[in-house]
Amino acid sequence: MKWLIIILVILAILLLAALIWSVARRKKEEAARQRAGELRSEAASVGMDRPAQEAKAREAQAEADMARARADELEHEAGQERRSYDMTRAQEEDRIRDADRVDPDVDEGTGDYTPDASRRSTDEPSGTSDELADPDYRQGEGEHRA
Repeated sequence: MKWLIIILVILAILLLAALIWSVARRKKEEAARQRAGELRSEAASVGMDRPAQEAKAREAQAEADMARARADELEHEAGQERRSYDMTRAQEEDRIRDADRVDPDVDEGTGDYTPDASRRSTDEPSGTSDELADPDYRQGEGEHRA
């Protein structure tokens, strides 16, 4: 009989432990369900802003694409202007070299020769470009021959 009481007490303790464990597990699951519901509510409230945010993101992306396209255009234009400038500079340098080749005061054969547009011949006539271009213009009298 003594053994029967011991077995019944052990069984009662085991049943009580199982009951406590089951209640604790249910409380934990209920708390997890409640937390999941809160997280879903937060996600839904954040999700309400999503379409507006997505539209803003698309708009910002479109602006960035337009800015990139404009930058590409400007870069292309800058390259064209640079090539045009380089060609003009090369033509100017060619003309200066031609002038230096003809000018007896310039020795282009020296190692330190560089074309210089500011170099002027001492024999150059003075006057305006219109006066110099007109062969009928009399120097010193300031009038045209008729």
